[in-house]
Amino acid sequence: MIDHEELVLAELRRIAAEVDGPPHLVLEAARAAFLMRRLDAELAELVADSAIDDGPVLVRGVEDGLRLLSFETDRVSVEVQVTEDGERRSLLGQVEGASGEVEVETSADHRVVVLDDSGRFTVEDVPSGTVRLHLVADDGSPVTTSWVSL
Repeated sequence: MIDHEELVLAELRRIAAEVDGPPHLVLEAARAAFLMRRLDAELAELVADSAIDDGPVLVRGVEDGLRLLSFETDRVSVEVQVTEDGERRSLLGQVEGASGEVEVETSADHRVVVLDDSGRFTVEDVPSGTVRLHLVADDGSPVTTSWVSL
């Protein structure tokens, strides 16, 4: 049996959402609140990037598709080798001053990988675009790298 009242209410909800969505100010406040969720994390600044530090490529030179990134705080250092494969990237990292897991966040998704006993991690099939890493220092404080475009 069809419940006409529910159908009418569903249609009214659809029309209201389409015609009278949330105010722009509400959407901006929601975005700002979402970005503040990791405000207490210490920022690991990008201190070296081979894409910037190596200088121009010679006219007949061949780029090997490798990029090296270094992030640091007072307690944690992160070295990441980025390998390009078309629109996908592979990350091979070494972390000092932290243990446990590394969360790799992109604009599309995030993945959590476990650091091995030597502080290494590998993440395959990462989409090109911006990425940052989240981890926990040995003293328990959260650390987040700055965003970097891959």
